Amino acid sequence: MKSVITLLTGAIISATTSFNLYANPTPDILANYNQAAEGNEALVETVYDQLNALIKEQGAKPLSLVYLGSTQTLQGRDAFMPWNKMKYTEQGLATIAKAVALIDSLPQDINQQQRIQGLPEAYLTQAMAAVTYTSLPDFFNHFERGYDLYLQLLNDPRFAQQPFAATAWVYHTGIAAALKSEDLTQAKEWLSVMAHADSTHPQTQAAQALIAH
Repeated sequence: MKSVITLLTGAIISATTSFNLYANPTPDILANYNQAAEGNEALVETVYDQLNALIKEQGAKPLSLVYLGSTQTLQGRDAFMPWNKMKYTEQGLATIAKAVALIDSLPQDINQQQRIQGLPEAYLTQAMAAVTYTSLPDFFNHFERGYDLYLQLLNDPRFAQQPFAATAWVYHTGIAAALKSEDLTQAKEWLSVMAHADSTHPQTQAAQALIAH
């Protein structure tokens, strides 16, 4: 009995150590974020508080920071007063910049990184920065920075090797950014990658509709 308890205690310590080492957003936080991003304003402050608590308790990681920054831009989206829209969004952009700068602190071997939503954490951090930058109003002047992140990420051969179920939304949003940038050639190249991976996937079909439109 004692040996069993010892083993269980060791397992708990090991699990706790792993959690402390990989303090990325939990599935619950990510689910709340996705609902907030889709327009559920009531969840924006919840996600903001959850991410701040995570960072305070476990330390800042690129992924927790990029989600915090994106959440701050959602606060800007939902703010009533123009100056608050600017304040929150600019705070978010500064937080995202810190997240992108921290990517180099992760293991260079993506197989040694934690997978979140099916992607190595560095790739998800880049994708979230790209989609946030390119979705902001033009006067924030971050679209080109976001599109550059898409170019780096989606043209990385290692990214193409990731499960398509996890990357499809990144290609789709990247194609939307390419079209906004009037880079039709790049948009078609990424659509070709999607069609080769799974032509019937909803994200592929949505991207096809974007280009056809």
